[in-house]
Order: sequence, then structure tokens, then C-alpha cells
Amino acid sequence: MTLTQALCDSAWILAGYVFAVHLTLPPTGGQTSFQYFLDRIGYLVVFVFVWCAAATDQRLFASRRSDSLQSQLLGVAKAVVLSLMFTGFLVVFFTQQRYHQAFLLHFGGWTLLFLFTFRVAVRVFLWNIRRHGYNFRQMLIVGANERARHLVDVLIEHGEYGYHIAGALDDDPERMRFYEGHDVPYLGKVADLERVMVNQVIDEVYVCLPVRSYYETIVSMAHLCEGVGTPIRMIADLFPLRIARSRVRQFEDIPFLMLSTAPEAQIRLIVKRFLDLGVSGLFLVTVAWWLFPAVALLIKLDSRGPVFFLQERVGLNQRRFRIVKFRSMIVDAEKLKAILEAGNEADGPVFKMRHDPRMTRVGRLLRKFSIDELPQLLNVFLGQMSLVGPRPPIPEEVEKYSWDQRRRLSVRPGITGLQQVSGRSDLDFDQWVELDLAYIDNWTLMQDFRILLRTFEVVVLARGAA
Repeated sequence: MTLTQALCDSAWILAGYVFAVHLTLPPTGGQTSFQYFLDRIGYLVVFVFVWCAAATDQRLFASRRSDSLQSQLLGVAKAVVLSLMFTGFLVVFFTQQRYHQAFLLHFGGWTLLFLFTFRVAVRVFLWNIRRHGYNFRQMLIVGANERARHLVDVLIEHGEYGYHIAGALDDDPERMRFYEGHDVPYLGKVADLERVMVNQVIDEVYVCLPVRSYYETIVSMAHLCEGVGTPIRMIADLFPLRIARSRVRQFEDIPFLMLSTAPEAQIRLIVKRFLDLGVSGLFLVTVAWWLFPAVALLIKLDSRGPVFFLQERVGLNQRRFRIVKFRSMIVDAEKLKAILEAGNEADGPVFKMRHDPRMTRVGRLLRKFSIDELPQLLNVFLGQMSLVGPRPPIPEEVEKYSWDQRRRLSVRPGITGLQQVSGRSDLDFDQWVELDLAYIDNWTLMQDFRILLRTFEVVVLARGAA
């Protein structure tokens, strides 16, 4: 199935490429259609390979009956955007070849349209034949309780997924009352699983038993289903989790049930890192060589002391690193912090003063337009920080964190973040942490782009600067 879907997607990507070539072909007298087609064939080949990786990351090649059409189309859109960005970066970085904007817009637009249309057509076709009793799977439910009843409600409500309920097993026939109103046959006790599987067609087994009471029984059922190759699925709400998502991962031959709140979409994280490298590297090469000396001269003329301010910060999973900023305060400003503690305008473990007397004249200007933050692009280039993420705290602040607040350290810190574009210094500490955790829980690449655009607006207007 995976190979077939990959081939079909590649065919529609080729169709999008042909349309883009045809619609952006130069006027007569320039290149021939065939030459124009071949000149861009390298981009197409790279895009197809990147698409396969991005589509795999979005699980677009997996056979998932219970996925909504909306979630699949959203996955297609994400994979197309990521593929366009990543392919463009690879082609420009390794070949220095640039393509006309019109070609890229046509290629991306037509490819997205064709892939959308294909996925919708396939899904509608499958939905229709399943509703008419074809292409269905027979499932057996082990257990009769509230969780099992909810599962049956969902399956019956979504007939387009193509599941027929063969029946249920439970040690107490009286508990079949949970299925009242649904035609779910009682097939016997839990120990009768082998008999039922021998005498009936069963495509999948769903276990809804309490693990603590039936652990040994569930292990036996798993071995039984494994022996005949029948998939067995267990309702995975094993722990009263608030926000963590459960996933099954394999480390060599060892399976793990993983509970995590941090972003784990590897392809998107790789793209995020490439963007960090590209933007920080481009700035350091093209802008820093003339801007940094100019800022350094202003700092030196205004006050004695070093140009740069180095400070230990706490990053990803409590890794320590030294952050680099332009000095905006007088020398030994950190030593004066204890004296000014009474004037702290921030709550929680952070220290903020809107009219901090330690600030130099040039420092106020640098702070107002966030120019003092620019050297942190070196930290981004070195992988200690990202362009977007929670701000890195100092160790003394982390020591005062509550346990839940330490979750801010579960991702790489950033130069800007949701907190900076939602009020900057005007927010109290609880709001600050709430925004950082919301960013972590709902992270997407598109959110990063929106934050970067809003950061530019906030910095230009100098809203909320400390």
C-alpha cells in the first residue's frame, strides 16, 4: 500500500510539474518546451524524494481507516509546504540555482490541488463502498464497560470507516448491559477468545479490559493473536494524563509506550533546524560584519567595559550555555541586582525594571529595538538556541521554578517567542509561562513563521520593550 500510494502521489506531483512548466514557459524564441522541462527536472526529482520523507512523517502512506478527511488533507498541505521549503533550500544551497517565483507558485499550487483531489476522490470512493457493506473489517471486542461502550458508539456513528462488530467477550454476561441499544452479540467469556477466532472471521481484536485485573490474560491474548497474525489493539488510556500524548516506539527489538508533551515530528524539527542555520548563517555572513562593529563603537563611546555581555543560561533539558548579547548596562550590573531587588516590577523568579538605573544611554536604544539580542544568532548557529522558542532563563530563576514550570526547558530556547509578541515585558510571570507552555503544546512550523512576522512588527513599533 505504501509503495502504491507513493507512486500515485509521484504521478500527481509530475502532473503539477508539467502544468507549472507549461504555464510559465518563456515566449517563443527562448528555450523550447522540452529544454525548459529538463532544466527543472532536478528540482522535481529532489522534491519527490523530500515529499516521500515528509509524507511518511505525516503518516500519509499509512492505512488508517479512522482518520478524518480533514486531518489527512491537513497532513497533505503540511507535507507540500515542508517539501517546497526544504527542496528550495537544498537546491539553492548545493547548486546555487534559483527558479522563477512564478514557476514555484504554479508548481506548489497545482501539486497541492492534484494531491488534494486524488485523496478526496479515494476517500469518498472508499466511504461509499464501505457504507454499502464492502471493504469492511470484522472486529471483536474483549470487555464490557464504559470504555467499550464508547468505542462501539464511535464505530457505529462512523460507518464510513468500515468496521463490523462481530461480538463481545466478557466474564460476566450481565455486563453486556453496557451495549444496550446496539446489536453486539455476546460470544462468551474472555477465555473463549481462541474458540471464537477459530470459528469466526475476526480481522482485529480490541481489548477494553482493566490492565491491573487482567494483565496475565491480556498477555495470553496478545500471544494468541500474534500467533495467527491478527492485529490486537488495547485502549491506551492507561494513565490519567493531562496533556502528554502516548506513542509506541521501537528501540531495536524493545517496544516502549512513550508519554511526551514535547514536539516530536522529526522531519519538521529538522526543517526548523535548517531554517535556524540558514537565517543565522546568512545574517552573520551578510550583516554582522558591518553592523556589529558600528554597534560596538557606540557602546564603547558611551560607557567603559566590554562590548558583549556573556551570561550562563539554561537551555534544552537543562543544558548550560553562555548567551551572547550586546552590553546594554554598566559594568558589574549583576552585582547591583541584589540592591535593586526591592524595585523588581515582575512577579515570580524573574527580575524586570522598566527604568532600570543600570541601563546605559546606548543600552536603552539597543533594548528598545532589540538590537542587543542580535548576537544570539551565534547561539542559534551553534545549536544552543533557536529563532523561536521560550526565552532561556538564568540558573537562579530555574531553581525557583515549580515542577510544571520546568517544562519550559523541554524544547530549545529561542530569541523570540509567543510571549515576546504577546506583550513582551508587560506580561506577568504566570502569563509568560502559560504562553510558553501553549507554544510547546501546539508547536507547528507555521506558528513559528507567524511569530517571526509578529516579532518584526513588535520590534519596529517598540511595543512592550523593557
